[in-house]
Amino acid sequence: MQSIDNQTLKIISSIILVQGGILLYWFITSENFVISLGFSTLTNVSIFAWCIAALVVALYVWGAASISSVREHMFKLNKLKYLALIGALVSGFFEELLFRKILMDYLEEEGFSNFTQIIISGLAFGLAHLVWGGKALSAAVNATFYTFFLGSGLALVYIMSDKNLALCIIAHTIVTGLIEPGLIKSALLNKLGYLKERT
Repeated sequence: MQSIDNQTLKIISSIILVQGGILLYWFITSENFVISLGFSTLTNVSIFAWCIAALVVALYVWGAASISSVREHMFKLNKLKYLALIGALVSGFFEELLFRKILMDYLEEEGFSNFTQIIISGLAFGLAHLVWGGKALSAAVNATFYTFFLGSGLALVYIMSDKNLALCIIAHTIVTGLIEPGLIKSALLNKLGYLKERT
C-alpha cells in the first residue's frame, strides 16, 4: 500500500507542477489574467447559478463516493489529502481556464450556440481524462464518461453565471478536493471498471 501512496503522491505532484507551470506562464504573459477569473464580480452571480453549481458538485461527489477508495479518503486528513487539496486548487484554476474560459469563449466567438458550447466543453473535458486509463481501458471509459458529465455541468454553470469563471473554479476545486486522492488510488489499483468499481 505504501508504493500506491507514493505513486499517488507522484501523480498529484506531477499535475501540480505541469498545470501550475502553465498557470504561472499565463499569469506572467496575460495582462488581464486576474480580472478574467471573475472573483471580483462573483457577488453579481445569481442565486440560481449558485444552486446549479451546488447541484453539480453534490451529484458528482455522490456518484464518485460509490468508489470505496474515494469514500475512504474523502475526509481523511493526511499528507496525501493535503497535497490533493493543493492539486485541486491548481486543477480548478487550470482546467476551468482551459475548458470553460478559453474553449467556450472561442466557441461563442465562432457563433456556436450555448448548448453546443456545453456539449463540446464536456466532450473535451471528458476526453482529456482518458489518461486515467493507464492501467485499463475500462478506467479510461469510466473516467471519460463521468467527466463528460462533470465538464458539461460546469459548462452549464459557466453559461448560467453569465460566464463568471470563479464559480466554476470554486465548484471544480470542491469536487476534486473531495474525491482525490481516492480516485487516483482506485485507478492505480485497477479498481475502475466500465462505469462502476470492480469488485
